[in-house]
This record gives sequence, structure tokens and C-alpha cells, in this order.
Amino acid sequence: MHKDYITYIEYQGVTARLKRLSDSLFYSIRELYNELELGIEPNWHLIFMLLKEKKVSSMTEISEAMNLSQPATIKMIEKMNQKGFLVIKSDSKDKRRKLIELSEKSYKDLPKFEKIWAAGKCAMYKMLEDNPEFMNALKIFEIQNHEKSFKERMLEFYKQ
Repeated sequence: MHKDYITYIEYQGVTARLKRLSDSLFYSIRELYNELELGIEPNWHLIFMLLKEKKVSSMTEISEAMNLSQPATIKMIEKMNQKGFLVIKSDSKDKRRKLIELSEKSYKDLPKFEKIWAAGKCAMYKMLEDNPEFMNALKIFEIQNHEKSFKERMLEFYKQ
């Protein structure tokens, strides 16, 4: 038996390897955030960074900017709001539309968050410095998946 069967099966194990890697990074970051008592989740930095730049955005704008599903975006925003990191208001022109912005608490905590995110960026860069094509290959992979889903690609071969 091979030590790492998922690696051994190569292309059939790509999705499992990506998930395993994503989970490993996510849980490692979560553990660090807990040790530093930051009170945030690993994927929240995306919303913090976006709202710092944009100041105010709707749920739909956030979802589209990050290319995430509405339910995933709503879940993150609700958790961040419960922790006091966001202010959610109804749009004065359309009461159904919710506008999101960072709270005072967020602006107070941003310097320590940004310090750890900068360290994460450096760590990721260091991990990938011997593989300068990784980011481009990842971009191409994402574009291909967006243009035609993996399901559609599999069905083409399945029907042959």
C-alpha cells in the first residue's frame, strides 16, 4: 500500500488533494487566530479587506466581487455581524437591499489583523517562491472550471 494513496492515484486524486490542502491551511490559520485571540475566522479577511477598500457594499456586490455563492457570503456576513465587526443598514432607496460596512470595532482591530495577514502573505509567498508558475496555473485552472464545469467535462468523457 502506498503511503499517500491520494497522491499515488494522481489525476483521480486532484480534487481530494485540493480539499485536503485547503482544509489544512484553513485549520492551521484558525488555530493561529485562536492562539492570538483574534476572534475571527480565516475566510473573513476577504470581507474585511474588501470593505476597507470599498467602504460600503451590498451583499450581492460582496458575493460577486469574491465569486462566492450568496448563501456562503450571507453566512460569513451574519457571523461577522454577530461578533460586532459589521454594520448592516437598509438602503434608503431600496429597503430590501442591505448595505454592509465595517464597524468601529473592525477599524480598531484592523491593524492587528493586517499584521497577521501580511505575515500570511509572506508565508504563502515563501512556500511558493520555488514554483513561480503556481499562481498562473491556478488562474488558468479556475478560468477553465468557470468556462465549463467539471461535471460537464466529465460527462463528455463518460458519454464516449
